[in-house]
Amino acid sequence: MGGRTLAVDVREAREVMRLDVVASVPGAPSPLLGVANLRGTVLAVADARPLLALAPKPATSGGAAIVLAAGGLEAALPIDGVLGLEWFDAPLPADPLPDGPLKTFAAGVVPRPDEPAILLDVARLLEALCAPWTPAAPEAQP
Repeated sequence: MGGRTLAVDVREAREVMRLDVVASVPGAPSPLLGVANLRGTVLAVADARPLLALAPKPATSGGAAIVLAAGGLEAALPIDGVLGLEWFDAPLPADPLPDGPLKTFAAGVVPRPDEPAILLDVARLLEALCAPWTPAAPEAQP
């Protein structure tokens, strides 16, 4: 995505879908691009690129998105493509990554023959994506 090789744990990836129609949501805060229909279920479509310090890219009809779920949250994130499934024992620490937004959402680094992939912390990413439109918990009344 955005010229970077990113990875997610397959246990948090529900599927890759084609975004046929993304319906806008009036007044929706960024990063919500809209909603899509996934076999009769309304699914939020959000752009993770700005959170990862990558240039935003609008969701296009027919484009691909990965459906991620973790921590009770679920959303479709537009992606550039899928490189495939790769087995790894455990990710390497994200320490070598430069400090910044991408490192904030990194759970580690997965070695690959050409270049390492940054393994995303899906729960943290979805929480940050949903924060602008998730109502704050009511404060306790004395």
